[in-house]
Amino acid sequence: MEKFLRGLGIDQGKRFELLFLAVLSLVFLVLPFTTYAFNRTTYTLSGIESLVGKTVLSGKVVLEPSWLMGFVVASTLLVALIALLAAKFSLKQTGTALIVLGLVQLAANVLAAKKINALLEAAKTVKTGIGSTLLIVVSLVMILLGMLILKEAKVLSALDFMVLPGVAYFLINNYIPMAGILIAFKKIDYSLGIFKSSWIGFENFKYLFTTNDAFIITRNTLLYNIVFILIGNAMGIMAAIALSEVMSKRLQKFFQTSLLLPFMISMVIVSYIVFGFLGNQSGWINHTFFTEDTAINFYQSKFYWPFILTIVNTWKILGYSTIIYLTSVIGIDGSLYEAAYVDGCGKFKQITRITLPLLKPTIITMILIQVGRIFYSDFGLFYQVPMSSGTLFSVTQTIDTYVYRSLLQSNNIAMASAAGAYQSIVGFALVMFVNYIVRKMDQENALF
Repeated sequence: MEKFLRGLGIDQGKRFELLFLAVLSLVFLVLPFTTYAFNRTTYTLSGIESLVGKTVLSGKVVLEPSWLMGFVVASTLLVALIALLAAKFSLKQTGTALIVLGLVQLAANVLAAKKINALLEAAKTVKTGIGSTLLIVVSLVMILLGMLILKEAKVLSALDFMVLPGVAYFLINNYIPMAGILIAFKKIDYSLGIFKSSWIGFENFKYLFTTNDAFIITRNTLLYNIVFILIGNAMGIMAAIALSEVMSKRLQKFFQTSLLLPFMISMVIVSYIVFGFLGNQSGWINHTFFTEDTAINFYQSKFYWPFILTIVNTWKILGYSTIIYLTSVIGIDGSLYEAAYVDGCGKFKQITRITLPLLKPTIITMILIQVGRIFYSDFGLFYQVPMSSGTLFSVTQTIDTYVYRSLLQSNNIAMASAAGAYQSIVGFALVMFVNYIVRKMDQENALF
């Protein structure tokens, strides 16, 4: 029988482990899920009581049946069912199901405990009980066991386990917070919380488009980013090619460090460096090239700022883009240049016929990444560098700075969330559109 089961799915030992975990989960539901003190008396609330609901705090709080605890129980019963019907499933199916059920049980358990603790806020010293803690441990063991089963099925390898910390980081830091997009569609009431606040649909998005400044901030964000993409990549390619021609390693490292240094400087410091050049009285430009009567008040003159912001942005990011393109230039086979030189090609033809064509994949990737953030702006560049001068808002105001200034006045996080959602969705659509065009023109160089 064991040989038959081993051929179809997990062995008897694994079946026993799954059943044991399922039984443990059900046992831990009987243990204290939450402990709290009320009227100098300590009370406990088990997982079963949380599941079916209970009146606590002398009738002041009614805990309704928890659908989250229902997920905990359902996932536990499904694990037991998988163990009993192991012969019906392959190792891959069993391992995958175990990981999914473990994640569901873990998330439901944590959210249920958090919700119950919030409802018992009138009590003192509310703590998560031993039952909830042990359930978390069981969930993690389920996930680990599922991974081991997938490793046995050769779906996962040792290298896959090495990337698990990175995957966990992305899940926790990048994907789980995406649930916060709900804020963009709600009128947040801090006394009720995010989930209980009233749903208002697209009302939060309207303020971005109905305001008189909607056209200005959208125009500035788009045009500045288009200019930054074109000039930044062009300058980065030229600097990378120039650096690749420097034969001295010491000089090359010196130039690389010099170019990269501005990228490491805080934008607050950059704003004071710019002020040192553009200041009315002691600014270097006015002090050197103009007299007191002819001095230019840069922080009150709109005409100069599109050029100033472009120069500052290019100076700051040049080192970063140069390093990226330099790694690609250095990776080009030197024999191609030698053959071109023998055939009579000068340096300019070598660049146009060899370097630039071979840099095409890197250029496309860089542009696609930057296009994805074309509705975002460098907040420090547009807020700190112009010193928040109101006269310059028509040429320095972008979506990000506008939302920030609006929040200072209204303190409405829902509007800020709506702006972020709008920027992300449009950026994603643009990346897909540009990549589609690239794939139609040159499929090999498309990002995906």
